[in-house]
Amino acid sequence: MKKILTILSILLFAVQLQAQDIAILNQVKATNDKIRSFDADLQNTLTKPKKTTTQYGKLYFVKPHEFSAVFTTGKFMTVNEHKIKMDLGLFHGSFKIREGGMMQSLANIFLYGFQGRIQDLADENNYSLTTKTEDGYHVITANTKKKKLIGIGYKTIIFRYHTDSFLLKEIVVIDYKDSHDSYVISNVKYDVPIDPKTFQF
Repeated sequence: MKKILTILSILLFAVQLQAQDIAILNQVKATNDKIRSFDADLQNTLTKPKKTTTQYGKLYFVKPHEFSAVFTTGKFMTVNEHKIKMDLGLFHGSFKIREGGMMQSLANIFLYGFQGRIQDLADENNYSLTTKTEDGYHVITANTKKKKLIGIGYKTIIFRYHTDSFLLKEIVVIDYKDSHDSYVISNVKYDVPIDPKTFQF
């Protein structure tokens, strides 16, 4: 009887955790999906096993599929509905965004993060999701279920949203070499006009 009660307690606890996860995901989506545009200050920190580099810039977003990150170092990443152009990390050049392709997956990490569509991101990429609340943030972690044969891509993506507002603070992507690429936004101005030329190239 004691063993049965223990099992039931574990199952109830798991159900409660799942309900809490769903509630956080739903509130994050409901809040961020209302945002039409924003501009923000951006800090990008790339932490590799033996080196850390930081750069600063601006981030612009227009719902649903346009954003541009421009850094004072000259590095950049710009996404519109059809293409992504970037000089950042391993990628240098202009690439077409194809459904189900690597560039779409990369763009959607940010686009879906800005819109709070983390469950959609997980469903489309077969990610497993976990949530926790700590240090003033709802932390949502997406882990891939696939093994990359040549080590290209991201194994983990972390999204941090403020516990009081449910608005985005940080996206962290972790690759198969355990490099952590963090994008932190601050001084955000929501629902402001953004020049369409920002996303043209």
